Amino acid sequence: MKFQPHKMNAIALGVAMGVSAMATQAEEQPTLPTFPPQAGAIFTAGATNNGGASYLDVFPAADAIDVVATIKPDFADIGKEGSLVVVLDVPGIGLFSRLSGGIWLPVDASDPSTLGVYSIKTLEAEERVSILEGLVGEDTNLTGLTFSAYVAYFTDGDLQTLRYSSSPAQFTISDTPSAGCPENTTPGVGTFNDKPVCVLSGGDAITTDTHLTANNSYFVDGTVRVGENAFTGTNDDKVSLTIDAGTTLFANSATQSFLLIDRGAKIYANGTPENPIIMTYDEDEVDSDSVDPINDRGKWGGVIINGRAQLNSQSGTDQGEGGTGEFGGGNNPVNDDDSGSMTYVQIRYAGDIITEEDELNSLALQGVGSGTNIDFVNIHNGADDGVEFYGGAVNARHLVLTGNDDDAVDWTLGWSGYLQHVVVKQTTSGDNCIEADNLGSNPTASPRAIPTVANFTCIGSPEQKGNGHAWELKAGTGMNMFNSVIGGTFPPVNEGCIRIAGQETFDQSTDDGNISGLNGTLTMENSLISADCANDLQGASSAAGSDFTATNWYNAQLNSDAGEVDLGGSRGWANGWSINSVAPADPGASWFDSTDHIGAIKDDSSDWTKGWTFDGFEE
Repeated sequence: MKFQPHKMNAIALGVAMGVSAMATQAEEQPTLPTFPPQAGAIFTAGATNNGGASYLDVFPAADAIDVVATIKPDFADIGKEGSLVVVLDVPGIGLFSRLSGGIWLPVDASDPSTLGVYSIKTLEAEERVSILEGLVGEDTNLTGLTFSAYVAYFTDGDLQTLRYSSSPAQFTISDTPSAGCPENTTPGVGTFNDKPVCVLSGGDAITTDTHLTANNSYFVDGTVRVGENAFTGTNDDKVSLTIDAGTTLFANSATQSFLLIDRGAKIYANGTPENPIIMTYDEDEVDSDSVDPINDRGKWGGVIINGRAQLNSQSGTDQGEGGTGEFGGGNNPVNDDDSGSMTYVQIRYAGDIITEEDELNSLALQGVGSGTNIDFVNIHNGADDGVEFYGGAVNARHLVLTGNDDDAVDWTLGWSGYLQHVVVKQTTSGDNCIEADNLGSNPTASPRAIPTVANFTCIGSPEQKGNGHAWELKAGTGMNMFNSVIGGTFPPVNEGCIRIAGQETFDQSTDDGNISGLNGTLTMENSLISADCANDLQGASSAAGSDFTATNWYNAQLNSDAGEVDLGGSRGWANGWSINSVAPADPGASWFDSTDHIGAIKDDSSDWTKGWTFDGFEE
């Protein structure tokens, strides 16, 4: 059967949607019963309100929604002429297919010849398709409705070759939130950031789904625990805490208050570039003059996520600091454990130094699995570490870490994840841009921490702690780093700008104890460090009885150099010409974004930190 365009008058999807809103109940979901879906092709699709940083099932009525899809054609179809098809089920109306130019035609589910074609092109290995752009539910009377979107293709104009997504991407537009406090919160006193206050109380764990809408601000009162710790169900069984874009959570600086997402829960804190989620303390209101953005720290306990992924501790579990409970998967780890998603989130003035050995970080990822999405997170002025990875397999992108009092990034307990696009700016305090170990109590524990890190920009400050480093790699850790930059100025120390410490770190990174025997488990490729950093490597620690010093180690790295580090731009961390003259490398895993530059920010015009981050200064 050859495709023939359906000769009907085109209708605008917006009109159809307006009519659909009058339906009191959606009809039974139509399908595409034309042909059985043929195996071989892969279809993925999702709806997003933040440019693809996260994909959600439910969206606030005020948010602009995009729906996008990816088609990976069957290998035998690559290079053929392909007709791409987009079909949307409009509740209460029926099926519509999209043509180029944004025109939508009705589809008769029993007649495949009514399918419209979105695009005709030579099929590549991956095709990206836009289904909807900028749909705002409350502007189009679509609140409360659930939509289903399909993508498909056929080759050489022959519908008999149709391949399609048998399971649609679905999304729901929630109703405009009503006044009052959501379930599992109680009314508070007064306002915060010009919104009524609702209280999230500590004490008993929250064990039912909770949705914090943006028409209120939320007071975190004590230890707010979401989900059960002793959890053996599936990811789908977990309790969810959903936080809408533009929502503010705040705690009282006089109490030890923090937000804990336990092993039986997920957090969906999904802000947007225009409306990030803000987590802070009670004096940090808009236009407040009571906050010192340079020196205020440790005003509340931060965010802790406990997961069920692998640790290299003997039991496979551990106890979180600050009374945050047990984490890790024990003898049955779930490395793809899903603890939800945090995107476009600011965490300000958090952390808690309870004792020297018992501290809360701004964001603690404790045994968190790779099913969790951490992307576009800004941490400012934490009292301890900005973000610490306690084992697990979680990955993270687009981190902006400024003014943290100890380390910006820390890892331990055999963390094995990926990290890309990170900006660290040390200020009046702070220790290391990265401090890392495998396991302090047993540096040779397995699995060894060998995360892969790419596009990391570390900016030192002469005002930071006297023993501060760019990287401090110790207690047996490994690391494969690519395309990274060390700039700024570090205080004069005896341990070096890059410190490699602990005999087990050296022993596990080389096969013969010397630089000639480096085994690829501790690397820093296609990177650039400042001349000051290079000069400061001379004082770094070295392996006993070998030529394995930090200087010799860096000089042995592939395509890495020392010289001018010309960071600048409006925020001081965008690459200049010298940095961009260094060619990047491929980190070697499909998770990583492909970049044509080293460092976190290619130039000022492509600075992804603008607009949604906070570092204590006006832009």
